[in-house]
Amino acid sequence: MFKEMRVQKKVMPADRIDKLILEGEYGVLSVLDTNGYPYAIPVNYVSDEHAIYIHCAREGMKIDAIAAHEKVGFTIVGRHSVVAKRFSSDFESVVCFGKAEFVESDDTKLEILKRFIVKYAPEFTEGGFKYAANDFHKTNIIKLTVEHKTGKTNIDL
Repeated sequence: MFKEMRVQKKVMPADRIDKLILEGEYGVLSVLDTNGYPYAIPVNYVSDEHAIYIHCAREGMKIDAIAAHEKVGFTIVGRHSVVAKRFSSDFESVVCFGKAEFVESDDTKLEILKRFIVKYAPEFTEGGFKYAANDFHKTNIIKLTVEHKTGKTNIDL
């Protein structure tokens, strides 16, 4: 179903793919909007061995798109730098394909929001946890269950 990468020497090892998914700063969520157009939006995320989680508002374009079409793409760029003298660049990226759904459980939402705080604001966990406990009901959590992932690199690992 998914094509094999054309340039095999640039295939990223599986352990590096998983590390980049876990440690990446942000990703780009790609959906098909309700008018049939692709829509890609950079988002913060957290992940575990089962899924990628994205927090967002309770309504909006990506919410409508996922409600209409559950299949999504998610791209994470790790390192990137232009190497002018080679007319190239050094890079690493991961592309995930999967199905998105909305997390309904309040307890699960709160736990995932706490993971966002630990990842993005570790020095403010106490205040962040209180903030999340008070406002989690205003937030949607999208769970992306990864069905296929691939990584590409032009960096010697």
